[in-house]
Amino acid sequence: MRIRSRFSKEEAVRFISHLDLARTIERAVRRVGLPIAYSQGFNPRPKMSFGSALAVGVTSSAEYIDMEFADRIAVDGFLSSINQKLPAGIRFKEAVEIGPELPTLMSVIDRASYILTGNLGQNQDLGLKVQRILESEVIWVERPGKKQTRQIDIRPWIFSLEVLKEGAGAGSAALLVQTGSRGNVRPEEVAVHLSWDITHIRIHRSGLFIARGSRLLSPLDVAHC
Repeated sequence: MRIRSRFSKEEAVRFISHLDLARTIERAVRRVGLPIAYSQGFNPRPKMSFGSALAVGVTSSAEYIDMEFADRIAVDGFLSSINQKLPAGIRFKEAVEIGPELPTLMSVIDRASYILTGNLGQNQDLGLKVQRILESEVIWVERPGKKQTRQIDIRPWIFSLEVLKEGAGAGSAALLVQTGSRGNVRPEEVAVHLSWDITHIRIHRSGLFIARGSRLLSPLDVAHC
């Protein structure tokens, strides 16, 4: 039996790493006594797979995980029991049973949405900055490689950017970008081009999606298709 779940990573745990997050969920599964399935081999691991990893310091209301169980369990009971063993700041919100034919989350998720919030400082015209990004033909960023720094144009992977709020020296913007193996935009790379100090902005991942033509489906939507 496979279960796909959406969970949140909230303010209280925003500074834990993805590895620590995975270990925390794994411990909760064991404490509840859920019949999680294990891999074969010398070092068996619980069969759990995540969507796109979340960076340290970023909160989220839309993280996803697939779990495989050796025996059938009730989905509603799974949600209530695992939440009792998780620390404050990690909460499973919804879950569905999925078939064995569905591909892994990491292989299909290709869109991510974020809310960027910060002090504007000298950048009092957030709307103008957003307009300039959207009108740009190329946006170059530097990324360290194994041998040398690479120059990458992220403009084709920025699908939408809009101002949500602006005033009193603060502002926020909504961002939709490519994520996954076919291309990836880090939200802080866009924040730099908005003239925000990335050490003081707050980043919240509001969604992970699977693009189907012009439609964006959540991983739970796909489970029902």
